[in-house]
Amino acid sequence: KAKNIIYSLGGFTHLFLRPSHWKLLLEQYNDRCPQNDLVHLESALKWLCQAHEKGAGGVSAGYSFFRGWLPPYPETTGYIIPTMLRASNISNEFSERAKKMGDWEIEIQLGNGAVRGGMGFKDYPIVFNTGQVILGWTALYHHYGENRYLTAAKRAADWLIYHQDPDGKWSRHTYLNSPRAYHTRVAWPLLEVYNITNEVRYLESAKNFLNWLLPQQRPNGFFPHMSLNPKELPITHTIAYTLRGLLECARLIDDSTELILKALDKAIDGILKNNPDIVSNGHIAAILNKDWKPTSSYSCLTGNAQLAIIFNRFSRIDRPERQTAVHAIVKRLKQHQNMLSSNKGIYGGLPSSFPIWGDYVPFTILNWSTKFLVDLLLDRIDSSK
Repeated sequence: KAKNIIYSLGGFTHLFLRPSHWKLLLEQYNDRCPQNDLVHLESALKWLCQAHEKGAGGVSAGYSFFRGWLPPYPETTGYIIPTMLRASNISNEFSERAKKMGDWEIEIQLGNGAVRGGMGFKDYPIVFNTGQVILGWTALYHHYGENRYLTAAKRAADWLIYHQDPDGKWSRHTYLNSPRAYHTRVAWPLLEVYNITNEVRYLESAKNFLNWLLPQQRPNGFFPHMSLNPKELPITHTIAYTLRGLLECARLIDDSTELILKALDKAIDGILKNNPDIVSNGHIAAILNKDWKPTSSYSCLTGNAQLAIIFNRFSRIDRPERQTAVHAIVKRLKQHQNMLSSNKGIYGGLPSSFPIWGDYVPFTILNWSTKFLVDLLLDRIDSSK
């Protein structure tokens, strides 16, 4: 396999001369017995701290075999903030870092209240990114009680409402100018702002989006518009974005909880029924079709961690396979997390895909894949107490 990589990369092979890169290529799947959750958690948090150090205020998007440490990513820095605050019971270092991240997000917030798209300091506004940073600001407001975080969150939320389509979806200031089912993760932060302010416009905006999305769910639980590219099938990363947003909306909207959870149930059952490898060995194909059938040979580790969080948080007594799936996925993710490398860009981080040359952000350790691994391990540790 390594030889095939070399041949396919052609002129880029010189970028793989670092021994730590070669070692990860040749030993992507660690057959050694995974260690306990706390050991893997601490290593992942260490990687995130290193990414923050390299991110010039925000968190570096990740470590690339081609480019080394990448520029800071406003979107994912935003939702890493709640993870860091949650980890603050391990060390105050994490809450201090979260505050620095939130302050950086305020510094680069656009004049219209929106959040920048892309990595670095791009100046175009994006709906999804704006929602993810609101999650960070509202978490900081709850933790520190400082009004500047709420002010920033409200400015961003008001921008979202202004650019929402009359039927509830968002199609402007989106990737490829298309609506997305995973804008459930935009409705969710709007509800977080409503939860703080009791200002009904935020509640109404979130409900309008859900009223647009939920009727489109198919009988097997599949949602349209879950793909990054409307012309392609969805990957588990954006599928899980959609489902996680629904789960959080159900938590925050009392009069719609049952309806939302019923929709979520159907989707989870559809995924597990059509992908038996998840329960048996924790493997999930990166791409699923409209029948929830696997259509790719590689796995999106980012999406795997996200799905395990959802299965774990929405476990039911009459659905024991969900917890079985969680245990299998966690074991597999631990085996993909590098716990041996001397390269700080690799040690403790979770690759985007397996194999690492899979189509989803190949040859990269991502901050968001590692963040979701941390969230998953924190959930498991908390539930065991």
